[in-house]
Amino acid sequence: MGFIMRWIAGTMFFLVALWPYVAMIGGTQRPERVDGPSETLIVISPHRREVRQEYSRGFSEWMRERYGRAVEIRWLDVGGTSKILKDLESRFAAAPDAPGVDLLFGGGVAPYLTAAAEGWLAPVTLPPDVLAEIPSHCAGAPVYDPHGLWHGVALSGFGILYNRPVIERLGLPVPRDWEDLGRPAFRTWVASGDPRSSGSVHMCYEIILQAYGFDAGWNIITRLCANVRHFGEAGGTAPREVAAGEAAAGMVIDQYARTVVESVAGDRLVFVLPDRHTVIGPDAIGLIRGAPHAEPAKWFVEYALRAEGQRILFQAAGAGGQRASLHRLPVRRASYDEPGAPRPNPYELTQGFRYDDAKGMRRWNVLNDLMGVWLIDAHADLSAAWAQVIDRGVNTAEVEALCAPPVSEAELEALAEQWRDPRRRFAVMRAWAEEARKRYRRLRGD
Repeated sequence: MGFIMRWIAGTMFFLVALWPYVAMIGGTQRPERVDGPSETLIVISPHRREVRQEYSRGFSEWMRERYGRAVEIRWLDVGGTSKILKDLESRFAAAPDAPGVDLLFGGGVAPYLTAAAEGWLAPVTLPPDVLAEIPSHCAGAPVYDPHGLWHGVALSGFGILYNRPVIERLGLPVPRDWEDLGRPAFRTWVASGDPRSSGSVHMCYEIILQAYGFDAGWNIITRLCANVRHFGEAGGTAPREVAAGEAAAGMVIDQYARTVVESVAGDRLVFVLPDRHTVIGPDAIGLIRGAPHAEPAKWFVEYALRAEGQRILFQAAGAGGQRASLHRLPVRRASYDEPGAPRPNPYELTQGFRYDDAKGMRRWNVLNDLMGVWLIDAHADLSAAWAQVIDRGVNTAEVEALCAPPVSEAELEALAEQWRDPRRRFAVMRAWAEEARKRYRRLRGD
């Protein structure tokens, strides 16, 4: 009897231990894992190293588990969005049907509008369950293209980062709006990247022009730029200088701001979104027409918008295998109900003005050159003129003379249509440079 009972117990133990393997064979099998990379996805992107690392890791794991395929990402780094567009233009000019790139990832929306207008993007049809979880608009701005040419992956807010101890030590007013950075008290204490090489910095200036109107906006950005210490090339310049105490405040995209705020102990750094004078806009992804690896490229777009890919944006380092915190806002609405989701929920915010993406795209290049010639290349003369205006008591007439727009908004729009003609472009820029030099030196008293 004892032998029979031991035999039954042993048999039952064997069957219980064997059951998971039986279920795996008889039920739904997971795709077999593949050793070693067998496919390469080529992505051109302005994203920083941490973003690339996390999406490379996450997508590789997702592809192995879901499709049993090994895919590695090769990231192309050619600079900011302006340089990326020039790179794509060269690629399509050399090989119209074989650009050698699969995806454009990051850089806001403006470069995607340009790429779509040029015919460089191909539509991606997402599974209905994925698209159903993403609202079509956020605070009045579209989150994805209705024809599927681009999809927002993250939402970005543009605002002001300030260093509380520096502000207090210098006795400066706490900056709450863009106009505050143009106050005389902030002279030499404002940080900014170069809008010609950083899409996020360009967006800050374009937002000001649209939020306040072109003439008033140009007045603000002229005084603001006159207060800048020096213009760094990248969008990460301002938050680093503010964090180091080299600047009191700067123009920053939210992801850079939140990254440095987390890295600094205490409440020394504060990030604010100017009330009713900023936008919450999507940071997009798009499939390049003629992509050499179109199938995995479409899967990458799907992954980036599913819960797993969206979680990468806000998940803390150390959770789920994540090595870095990205501090981004997801586009998937349900993600804001998950633990650790960022606050505030951008879908609950109101916007004080409607940002015109099409206008921003049309004049992107000519505005870069206008700001470059008048505010950055002539920065030494501008800063010196502003110092003299301040020393003479900030006379309203002198401020208006210093900050008068070199062109009207209508003239800028007309120039945008001519800007591909290099002779016309360089002739106008030479005239601007001479006019800027004369204006600033006249106000300096030279």
